[in-house]
Amino acid sequence: MSVLQPIETKKGKGKLLYRAIITILIAGIPLQVFPYIWMFSNSFKNNTEIIRIPPTFIPLEWKFDGFVQAFVTYRLWENIFNTAILCISVIVIQVAVSSLAAFSLSKLRPRFGRGILMFFICTMMISTQALIFPLYLMMANFPILNINLINNFWAYILPSSAWAYVIFLFKGFFDGLPGELIEAARIDGASNLRIFGQLVVPLSKPVFSVVIINTFIAVYNDFMMPLLMLPNESKWTMVVRIYAAQSSAMASPNSIFVMLTVATIPVIVVYLFAQKTIVQGIVMTGLKG
Repeated sequence: MSVLQPIETKKGKGKLLYRAIITILIAGIPLQVFPYIWMFSNSFKNNTEIIRIPPTFIPLEWKFDGFVQAFVTYRLWENIFNTAILCISVIVIQVAVSSLAAFSLSKLRPRFGRGILMFFICTMMISTQALIFPLYLMMANFPILNINLINNFWAYILPSSAWAYVIFLFKGFFDGLPGELIEAARIDGASNLRIFGQLVVPLSKPVFSVVIINTFIAVYNDFMMPLLMLPNESKWTMVVRIYAAQSSAMASPNSIFVMLTVATIPVIVVYLFAQKTIVQGIVMTGLKG
């Protein structure tokens, strides 16, 4: 959805407003891009040049050994691997659990379905900060099994397996699918699971793409939960590693900028290759009807 329709951008006040919007956006590009360029540039400078006044925009001498030093000193490959494990695991479980739950609420219409959906929606009003301490206690002594999951990837994966807003997003999309198709499949003898896998999923690729991208970004950028659930250094994610390095007096400015650059690259790649999906996600989560 756009502010102006295509025909409005070609005449009268709409044309002037369209040009004003484009001008403002173009003027804002340098403000958005400059921090990334500055970060990337500093990752190739030596420590003296980074703190130099006046600062240099382009390195006087390109230093590539900072990347090697940072990877060796801080074991960044280990942090990248940990981050990938969490992102992939949460995405797989999140998509499977949330989509099946939403399909049940939307098309199977179980008893007390509206109440269950309202319960999910109400949980969205509880801040993550308020849940961290109870979640930590629960993972420190996991119910029934009575095992300690702290410093285990499951301590992060399990609480992130089904988010209320993802279920709500799936259900809103499934509600728009023609009910006649579902009924026709049932008449042909298809089971609910087969209907979901062979009919609903192929028709719902847009919402699945949106959920995958949004889940990746949320997990990749998460800081507080990995810090508390995975305190062992060998289980740190990239975000936690950067925080620990910045808090240490031993870290050099060059190493900090190298880690920031390495951590930013995956997010930039995702945004470049999934722009339409991200915009679609903003529309789907921000508009009703």
